Amino acid sequence: MNNQTTKVQMRSTLRRTSIPGWLEFYRESCDICGHRGGCIIHEDGESIACIRVESKYPFSKNSATPSWLHWLKGDKKRKIEKSNVDYVVGEEKKPSNVLNEVYRTLIDCTILEDSHYDHLTSSSRQLTDNQIFARQYRSFPDKPWETVKDIEHMLGVSSFKGIPGFYEANGQYGSYWTIAGNKGILLPFRNYKNEIEGFQFRIDNPPNDVEIKKHKEGLQARVIKQPNLVQIAYNGEIIMETELEFGKFETISYQKELIGWVKLIKGQRYFWLSSLNKNKGTGSGNPAPVHVAVPSKDLLNWEVGKKLKAKTVWLSEGPLKCDIAVDKIVELYDPMELNEIGTTMLALPGVGAWRLALPILKEMEVEQVNICFDADAVNNVYVKKHLFECAKELKNLGYTGNLAIWNGEVDGKGIDECLISGKLPNLKRLF
Repeated sequence: MNNQTTKVQMRSTLRRTSIPGWLEFYRESCDICGHRGGCIIHEDGESIACIRVESKYPFSKNSATPSWLHWLKGDKKRKIEKSNVDYVVGEEKKPSNVLNEVYRTLIDCTILEDSHYDHLTSSSRQLTDNQIFARQYRSFPDKPWETVKDIEHMLGVSSFKGIPGFYEANGQYGSYWTIAGNKGILLPFRNYKNEIEGFQFRIDNPPNDVEIKKHKEGLQARVIKQPNLVQIAYNGEIIMETELEFGKFETISYQKELIGWVKLIKGQRYFWLSSLNKNKGTGSGNPAPVHVAVPSKDLLNWEVGKKLKAKTVWLSEGPLKCDIAVDKIVELYDPMELNEIGTTMLALPGVGAWRLALPILKEMEVEQVNICFDADAVNNVYVKKHLFECAKELKNLGYTGNLAIWNGEVDGKGIDECLISGKLPNLKRLF
C-alpha cells in the first residue's frame, strides 16, 4: 500500500437522470439496498428513491421500474459534489421505423469476426450457421467512423441524431459521426413487428471494476492496473494504492476516520448500444427495448413491419439467451406440444423491467405466459420479488400463467442452459 498526496480527477459515480434534481447510482452503491444502478438520490442528499427496498412512500409506482422513497437523517445525509456527477443531456430517440432502417444498414456494413463466431458455435451456445445467419449477429466494428460513412452513403443521410450509439466527434479535419462501443458481439433487439430497435453488445474481455460503499461523501476509487491494483482517493486526493482481494470489501479510513468501503468486482459484460454521454448522442432507454425472439426459421420468413401474434409466450431476459432457448424449444419438444407451450420469447432488459412487456402482450394478443426467470429466483430475494409481482399482475390482467422450473444447480442458471443440457423445464400452472 502506497500513500499519496496527488490530486486526481476520478470517474463520476453518479449521473443525472431525466427527472430534474435526481441522480442515479451507477458507479457506487445505493445507501438503502447496497446495489448499483437503477436507484436514484436527490441532489440535496436527503432522499433516495430505491427500486429494491419498499417503503410506505411510492415514488414511481406506475413506471416500468417502480421505486420507493427513503430519507437520510442526521450524519447519514449526503453532500453531493458537482464534480462527482455526470451531467448528461441526450437527444430524443427516433421512432422504431427510423431506428430499424439505420440499424439494419449497420448490420449490412459489419461482419461477424471469427472469434465471435467461435463463441456462438461453442458448446456453451451451440448455435448453427443457419441460426447465426438468421439472427444477424455482428461484431462491433474496429473503425466505427468508417462504418458510419458507409451507412451515410447507403442511406443518403448526414446526421444520426436520435439514434442510440451514434454521436458526433471532433477530429483534426472537423466533426464526424461515429459509434460508441467496445470490442464485442452486437445483439439485435427486435420488437413485435420485427423492427430492430436497439442492440446490446457482449464485450470480449470485461475488466474488473470497483464497487464503492460510502460512509463519507468524497470517497472515490478506480482500477489503475488490471486485475486488482486500485487507486483510492478522498475529496480528490489520492490516499492509497493497493491490491484488493476479489469480492471482499476493504475498509477505508482517512486520518483515523472511517470514510467507507470498496470492493473489487467483475466488470459488466453486457452493455446497451448507447451514446447518451456523447455530443449529439442518444440513450437506449425511454423506454428500453424488449426483444421478441422467434425460431430462426420463422424469423427468416417474418416480414418487417408485420405484427406478430402469439397465443403463448415465454417471459425471460437477455436477447442471446432467448434466441438460443426458443430454437431449443422447437428442437426438444414434440411438435404437437408447441402450439400449447408457445414458440415465442420476450427478452426483458432485466427482471425488474417486466412491466415493459405488458403492452407488448396486449399488442400480440397473448393469452398465456410462461415465466422463466433464472433459476436463482428461489434464492435471490430481488428476483423472487419481481417474479411474484409479475405473476400477480398477469393474473389480475386475465392471463393464464405458468412457471418454468428446473434444477439450477444441475441444469444451469438460465433457461437456455437448461435446454442446451437437453432437459425440459417443468411448467407449473400458477393461475
